[in-house]
Amino acid sequence: MLNDADKRAVARRFAAAATRYDASARVQARIAAAMAERLAAFDLPDGARVLEIGCGTGLLTAASLARLPHVGHWLATDIAPGMVAACRGRLSNEPRLSVAAMDGEGPATTGLFDLICSTLALQWFPDAGAALARWRGLLRPGGLLCVATLGVDTFAEWRAALAAAGAAGAGPAYPDAATLSRWLGPGGRVQRQDFVEHHPDARHFLLSLRGIGADYAPTRLPASTLRRAMRGLDAAKPVDITYDVRWLTLRAP
Repeated sequence: MLNDADKRAVARRFAAAATRYDASARVQARIAAAMAERLAAFDLPDGARVLEIGCGTGLLTAASLARLPHVGHWLATDIAPGMVAACRGRLSNEPRLSVAAMDGEGPATTGLFDLICSTLALQWFPDAGAALARWRGLLRPGGLLCVATLGVDTFAEWRAALAAAGAAGAGPAYPDAATLSRWLGPGGRVQRQDFVEHHPDARHFLLSLRGIGADYAPTRLPASTLRRAMRGLDAAKPVDITYDVRWLTLRAP
């Protein structure tokens, strides 16, 4: 599990990756598009007030605002100032949008929201359960929470290669459905959808993580162990990597 120091390190990596993020964010763009489809199917009130946590460069922001003409105000937030600037630049002509640098684990906002949404941010929080509880508390009666985060089988192929190389437990660990359901609380729903990303080899997979700033690890592997793991992953070229995406939805009473 990440701690607060890890979270700050992650934020610095994402800030540094902001200008190159979109070139590597293939799966992230697909997940954002899937989230926008889900949001468009929900019954939101006219003039809805929306809070987005972890907006990144604005992939979900742009896709959703294009499909939700009845949204009144969309507040897009990210902990990394570089990402905030990229999102603002992408949607500089959108009058319904405000963008702010903010730690989404404890949003500093005023008022309540009809919708709180987030894609691929929750897994970076040291206390994701507490974050979800705070988000619930920011919903208006009948308001909707919709979150996409990573589940336990994410990067299963890479974690198997690490284990075979003698580095069991070195890869990222993500929660199972029972844990996510407990964090989400009463009335919440957890669904799974797999997204598979194809890479020519292990090197390209790891470069894709670096390209979006998601290559942080609390401890660094010895170079020899990393090379063994990469060779193991390359045994099945081309390399397929699974993103086990969990959709968390909740309607406030």
